[in-house]
Amino acid sequence: MRQLTFKRAIGAGAFGTVYQADLRTGRGFRRQVAVKVIQAHGPNGDMFLSRIRDEARLLGLLQDDAILKVLDMVRIDGRDAVVMEYIEGVDLDSIAKASGAPSPQALAELGALVAGALSRAHTACNPADGKPLGVIHRDVKPANIMITRNGGARLLDFGVARAKFEARESYTGQLVLGTLNYMAPEYIVTNQLSPAADLYGLGLSLYEAATGQVFGQPKMRQDSHNKRLAERMAQLSELMPALAPAVERMLAWDPEQRPTGAQAEHLLWEISVGSRGPSLRQWATQTIPAVLASRPVATDRLGLVGRTVALANEAVVPQAEAQLDAEPGPSSGTHADPPPDPGLPLGTAPKGSPLTRGTTAPQPPTRPEGPPQSVTIPPLPAHSGPAAAPQTPPAIPSQPVPPVAPSVSSITTPTMAPPPRPATGPRKTAPRSALMQDIARGLLLGGIIGMVLLIGVVIVLVIVRL
Repeated sequence: MRQLTFKRAIGAGAFGTVYQADLRTGRGFRRQVAVKVIQAHGPNGDMFLSRIRDEARLLGLLQDDAILKVLDMVRIDGRDAVVMEYIEGVDLDSIAKASGAPSPQALAELGALVAGALSRAHTACNPADGKPLGVIHRDVKPANIMITRNGGARLLDFGVARAKFEARESYTGQLVLGTLNYMAPEYIVTNQLSPAADLYGLGLSLYEAATGQVFGQPKMRQDSHNKRLAERMAQLSELMPALAPAVERMLAWDPEQRPTGAQAEHLLWEISVGSRGPSLRQWATQTIPAVLASRPVATDRLGLVGRTVALANEAVVPQAEAQLDAEPGPSSGTHADPPPDPGLPLGTAPKGSPLTRGTTAPQPPTRPEGPPQSVTIPPLPAHSGPAAAPQTPPAIPSQPVPPVAPSVSSITTPTMAPPPRPATGPRKTAPRSALMQDIARGLLLGGIIGMVLLIGVVIVLVIVRL
């Protein structure tokens, strides 16, 4: 018999609460887990539940040390719940605001870990049939990058990810999902999505972590984008000169000019070797515990703390038939404190919350002696992703693109493209008897009108003759 003993709440949102719990199974096996108990209601409740379940299924297929692991889907007091690994860590956005920028070496190492995770997700195949999953995260940003207290990294929140796999429930059609400030320009202009969009989000995350400033909403014109990019990279070059060229490549207007995940991982590891400051492990162990200790206590909205719940063996929901579309999107999944949003993503806790045991960061190459070195980044080969070359859009006013109603799985406000016009079904024909009655009425009315006209003509003729 499996049992969950709920120890404390570590985060809450409009659609659920995340708890730290003790999982016990047979033969004395125990482990710490994070449990998100979903409390969906309102008009978007069913859609949110579908996306939560889709995200859990997708994360179950992506077995990677740098991606949050989902262990099970269960029912607790009649509610769907997702059991995840428990991590003690802080998202990059929270720790940068609380403690300032990481050291150049630590930030380059972190970028390499995330780029590697993206590369493996982009090329992942379904372990059941070997078919490509076609994963694109679609919402890479500082709030979705977690650093563990031991210097590991987790990529969170696959809530709006695009992927293809069986048992998918949600369907997004032409929706443009994600967080506006971190969307690649070609995704907004042409609705073309490729792995290069994730590298764009990583480049923005590294820039903002290094400078403490937001890059800004995407520009809709290439010249405007390039002008702002040059200004931002000049600023980054003053703070972290070795990192600036790699970030500039990730933020290229043309997705074909951005590095792939594997290329970015290699470049960032090389940059970390010649950068100054403590390593990611050293920086994390010195910084993160203090941020964790200062986090607020979450509210137990469902009254589960202190309870022990026995878990049934059946699945949460039956495995539905596949609904594969070009732009699917499950629900969200992070361990960060959400601003006002439809619900707390999978495995999330307030910003700065611990979530799971940290993993050991891969050891970078041996760091050379002497002063910091700059790294020359060679030209990159054409991007292998499926995105088409961006088209030059018509002139658009320079004002920011206004956000629209948020998707149920995004932490911040997404934008939405107009939905496709529904297909027009076959028109129904009236029953035969009703049709004959309509014809008869038409003939009768026509006859009456004809007789009235005839009488009028006769009267006119008579008057004329008189």
